Amino acid sequence: MRVAVVGASGFIGRAAVATLQAAGHAVVGLSRGRRARPAGIDWREVDATRGGPALAGALAGCDAVVNLVGIKRAERGQDFAAAHVAAVRALVAAMQAAGVRRLVHVGVAATRDDPRRPYMASKSAGEREVLSSGLDWTILRPGPVFGAGDDFVRNLAATLRHAGVFPAPDGGRALLQPVAVEDVAAAIAAAVERPAAIGRTFDVVGPERLSLADIVRRVAAALGLPVALLPCPAPLLGVAVGLLERLPDPLLTRAQLGLLTEGLIGDPGPAERALGVTPRALTRERIAALAADVGPWLGISLRLRRGDEDRFFGPCAKGLVHVAWIVPLAIALIAGLGALTDHVWYRMLAANLVLVPLCLRLVPLPWRALWRPRPHALVAGALAGALLLPLGWLVTRGLFALAPELGAQVAGVYGWATLLPAAAAGPLLLAIAAGEEVVWRGAVAFAVAGRLGPWWGCAAAGAAFALAHVSLGVPVLVLAALGAGFFWAWLGLKTRSLLAVFVCHVLWDACVALLRLY
Repeated sequence: MRVAVVGASGFIGRAAVATLQAAGHAVVGLSRGRRARPAGIDWREVDATRGGPALAGALAGCDAVVNLVGIKRAERGQDFAAAHVAAVRALVAAMQAAGVRRLVHVGVAATRDDPRRPYMASKSAGEREVLSSGLDWTILRPGPVFGAGDDFVRNLAATLRHAGVFPAPDGGRALLQPVAVEDVAAAIAAAVERPAAIGRTFDVVGPERLSLADIVRRVAAALGLPVALLPCPAPLLGVAVGLLERLPDPLLTRAQLGLLTEGLIGDPGPAERALGVTPRALTRERIAALAADVGPWLGISLRLRRGDEDRFFGPCAKGLVHVAWIVPLAIALIAGLGALTDHVWYRMLAANLVLVPLCLRLVPLPWRALWRPRPHALVAGALAGALLLPLGWLVTRGLFALAPELGAQVAGVYGWATLLPAAAAGPLLLAIAAGEEVVWRGAVAFAVAGRLGPWWGCAAAGAAFALAHVSLGVPVLVLAALGAGFFWAWLGLKTRSLLAVFVCHVLWDACVALLRLY
């Protein structure tokens, strides 16, 4: 048979082309782009979403058409309705004009008409176009597809190599049935060949129903990585994913988040019986092979090295008992000193003069090693500052857009810089920053990390640092302390250096308080 594959250069398209060729079919590949194309087939550069004589001409002489057109995010000039509904309508019209009757349409598992989900609603509407076409149609509904070059297992692997915490939408309870791309391709080829498949809809899903949480743990186990699942409300994740969508090739889109939140399951039995496809499972061995060359995003890992717990973190754990009273004492000191002076910098300095000697004397940490002037610590601190400053700028722009009144609070913080004589500003800010590293990143982060793990150390340090700023009466400063406190704790634990944090902190203070970067 001569089979036209619309979307032949895509992930599933490449596998379908290879399977059809292996079965002895001549393949016509239709693609609107010039990205990597399988060799050995007749390529036609046609935009199937536009339809018209060009598309009909490309289909002329074909015996069957496989439609794989789909997008995972709306783009300028093409939304879900255009890609999943109008394109199907145009393809049906072109097939009728070219005299081609056999259509295999590939949608998505658990398709339903949900107006709250534009992606899913468009998939459902596209299937209705197929059902009313009058063609000899077959609809295939795959679950999450894994295989060489996928954006499912590989993106999960990239996330887990990047960070030890996975934000699971609604706790990761949604059920999924991952299916191998080879099995989807085999189902496509069988549907093209078998007249018994005409007029039927098949779920093409894997043999296992797994929760998202189970899949994440399986991927982590295959990679030999520990992971903590952090349940997150799906709407909150949707805000973050909406920002990711602006990247050229995002790890996740809002459409994909919706699928991972609501689930993708089906019944593999009918496809197995009618199409002869026995789906294979997502095994640890397959995961390891697929993710062998996957690194963290941009080469940057947020994971904390824990290979030397006994040597390093073990002694730190002994300081946890002191954290229970050091943190309340610190918060009380900063608040209480407000009754003696309105001068913010003097309050912070006075609190550090009490807290720093206590921490150095009572909390058993390798203090000298943490402050040793090593080149990698200086470089890491400078690079972290270069990362934190633009990130802080983006966050503040977003906050100001949502709550303009926060801008006035920042202006008030800028005014604090004028409280200090120019000659005293530098030394005083350096002393305060050094003291804060000893208390919040040293005594708190390292002690908690030694007993509960690095991520708990970061969280405790960030929360305590934020609470210490509450008495200053500037809500935006509390938010900044929470974020920066977590980041600096991570930097200290990652580098095993408070000097690195000090360098980053000083760069931040200089740009925010003195240069008024924000």
